[in-house]
Amino acid sequence: MNTLPNFKNLAIIVLSLFLMTSCSNELETETFENSTLVTVKLQGTPSTLSKANLEVIDIQLRVLEDESNPNAWVSLNTVNTGIHDLTKITDNTVVTLVDFEEIPSEFIYNIKLVLGDNNTMVKNGLEYVLDMAPEYNNASVNIVGKQLMSNKIYDFVLVFDVDGSIEMSSEGNANLNPKMSTEMRLFNLF
Repeated sequence: MNTLPNFKNLAIIVLSLFLMTSCSNELETETFENSTLVTVKLQGTPSTLSKANLEVIDIQLRVLEDESNPNAWVSLNTVNTGIHDLTKITDNTVVTLVDFEEIPSEFIYNIKLVLGDNNTMVKNGLEYVLDMAPEYNNASVNIVGKQLMSNKIYDFVLVFDVDGSIEMSSEGNANLNPKMSTEMRLFNLF
């Protein structure tokens, strides 16, 4: 009578081994023949301020030489919009703004960090609204000047110079004159 439970256990073991060995061990790799994967991250520099809050609403790439062309700037899928305290994202800390977005492999002229109106700073316990000059058009633009290659991952890190971008006027107003650099890393997909 003990043979029936042993037979069931044996059958389950054999069936399990059969199912496990029939699965393919091959890894599928996706190729991006005419496209590239892009990530964009934001980082602040060490600052004397207690807080430097910037409202990020978009990341854009300029893909046409004629900047006045309505199709010159392409918006990326910005996954982490909102207000970010740049004094908290320094050194090895970043905020991911664009996460592995597939874009056509073309020449990139500029990258633009588009800011909202809710930009503030805290200095010596006082909070100031950051005023941005109209010529900045609520954005910080950096030159990239790079032909993107297919089947690659481009990782852009926008390093925002906090203290260099914020100035106090003689009237006691805080002005935002965005200054940032762009670091680019290139990775092969496989």
